[in-house]
Amino acid sequence: MPELITLVKDKYRDTKNFDFFFSDFQKAYRFCVDNHNILFTPIAAFDNDQLIAHIALINNKRLPKGEAFFGFFETEHNLSVFKAIWESLREEAKKTGVSVIKGPINGSIWHQYRCIKETDKSKYFKSEPISESYYYKLLTQMKPLSEISYYSASREKFGKVMEVIQKDLRKLSTAGFNIKELKNISYEHLLSIAKISRIVFHNSWGYTDLTDKEFMQLYSSDKLKTHLNKLYLLYKDQQIIGYCGTTVEDEQTLILKTICILPEYQRLGLGNALAYKIHLDAQKEGFNKAIYALIREGNKIKNFPKDDTLIFRRYAAFEFKVNGL
Repeated sequence: MPELITLVKDKYRDTKNFDFFFSDFQKAYRFCVDNHNILFTPIAAFDNDQLIAHIALINNKRLPKGEAFFGFFETEHNLSVFKAIWESLREEAKKTGVSVIKGPINGSIWHQYRCIKETDKSKYFKSEPISESYYYKLLTQMKPLSEISYYSASREKFGKVMEVIQKDLRKLSTAGFNIKELKNISYEHLLSIAKISRIVFHNSWGYTDLTDKEFMQLYSSDKLKTHLNKLYLLYKDQQIIGYCGTTVEDEQTLILKTICILPEYQRLGLGNALAYKIHLDAQKEGFNKAIYALIREGNKIKNFPKDDTLIFRRYAAFEFKVNGL
């Protein structure tokens, strides 16, 4: 761990928002090494006692049989060095009965990390995974079984998006729905969010369940106070049925995380209503730019306009057959 910490610091310490990334990186590492459900096997390459490459096999009992994650991937721009640690990873996976490896994922998909596929070279926003731009090329040379794509986009000026989706906010109160915004988040709120997240994301790629204790460690009140500007909760009568969090990037820019709504309440325009409320508040508070963070390719919010958004980063995660290249 000390050598990996040094490597990550040396590579990225001057990158914008490194502290946010590094805090999550350390939490993910502790999650792996302290978790009785995980067999964590680090693989490293050294040059004169200096760490130059690292990857880890993450056998999580809660994944389907024969599957494992790989993560904590760092390497110099050297194909031979990368192939050496990749071959070691494959051999270790075969020893433990793994036939498919997924990643790069640090710990679980709750500790998201993926490599950059395309970028306009803009600076990293808070909570964005940081990695070298050449990792995508190295990994694709290993002939993945499949590629899972994500992107981050931004929008300047909210007039058009608000015009399209404002009608959905008006329908809320008449149908028994309402939105509450919080700056202070209680233990009970976190439990509700954990329950909703499990239901909504259960069929997502690479999903692994978390206990309430693990969820609280990952999304502690202290962390949320540091990372979140507001938490928006969507209610049906007195029941929480959805949520979305926002983070302040700078005086002009607000980051929106995933809008999460229980399946039985989806396709009712509630996501649009929640988005409208968030954009309305952002406008009132003087923000003039929104970042939509880490969206799964293919995700669609009904009637949510996209033609005035700019995709500035694309990311990829992969699946590999262990007996492949």
